[in-house]
Amino acid sequence: MKKFVSLACIALLLGIINTGFSQRNMNQKQFKSKSNDNNKYLETNARLLDDDNSGYQMNNIPKIQQYVKDNEVVLDIHALMNVKADHFLAVFNLTQVGETTAKTNELINLRIDSFVTAVKRLGISNKDIYIDMIYLVPTFEFEVEKKLFSKTYNEVPTGFEMQKNVHITFKDINTVEKLVTLAAKCEIYDLVKVDFFVDNTEAAYDTLRNKAVSCLNKKLGSFKKLNLTLSDKYQILRENSYSIYPETQYPDYDAFVSQSIEAVSKKTGVTKIRKPKTVAYDQIPYNQYDIIINPEILEPVVQFVYNLQVKYTLEKQEVKTKNNYMLVTPNGEVKKLDVQ
Repeated sequence: MKKFVSLACIALLLGIINTGFSQRNMNQKQFKSKSNDNNKYLETNARLLDDDNSGYQMNNIPKIQQYVKDNEVVLDIHALMNVKADHFLAVFNLTQVGETTAKTNELINLRIDSFVTAVKRLGISNKDIYIDMIYLVPTFEFEVEKKLFSKTYNEVPTGFEMQKNVHITFKDINTVEKLVTLAAKCEIYDLVKVDFFVDNTEAAYDTLRNKAVSCLNKKLGSFKKLNLTLSDKYQILRENSYSIYPETQYPDYDAFVSQSIEAVSKKTGVTKIRKPKTVAYDQIPYNQYDIIINPEILEPVVQFVYNLQVKYTLEKQEVKTKNNYMLVTPNGEVKKLDVQ
């Protein structure tokens, strides 16, 4: 009996351990799948179809030249460039309630002024700070009115609620942590978002375009070794470009295992608690691109994408066919006629 119990315990432990490993693998799959969901709109932007609706797609195709017709060759180049942001924008939100509009505005401004004063010590000037007024609305509560045989609940105004946003621009991404700490000391706990900005996006697209053209010429040079020259006729069918900003690249997953060995051994109930989501930055994968500039990244970056598609049309040699005419004589003889 003891052997059966010990074997059952070992099986239970192995099952839970295997479940832990599978859970970690499932977390990774779940994380990647949600990251792909975030990129659906990118795939939509990058989907380019041929003029004859042949279903040719640029962003999600195998690495092989696609032949639309027997005398056409379609070449495509996919280029990606990772660029560190030059400026950042952090937005903090404040909500304040008060008995009057003047009192509400005074209370919220005290918190904002305290925060702005602390922010300036980080070297951020007034021109890099903007206060955005969101709304001012009255608040209501229910007042009980007692009557002889009943009670009524009347909604009456009790005060006002005001909301403002504080916009702060800066150049060092590490400043975000300092701003959050200062905001918490000033009773500001809501960091709405952090936006990334690149100063010269045109230069990034120019670099990608030049790299794509060079890569295309390199492919054409390799075809010459096969005695195939694609220079008779050609036309650029499509070119498109877009950018991916870090705020869209933060998928989440559940990083926990629900089984409990202690609860099973003690035969106690399992108490469920709130389990936080794990969030991490995940750039778009590189496997679909011919050119990758600055592939190694440490911090979230802005990713610029450029796609180039060129169709080459080869001239077909006309083959003249000669018709043969045969004549059957009244005697039943078949003679070939030479007709020019």
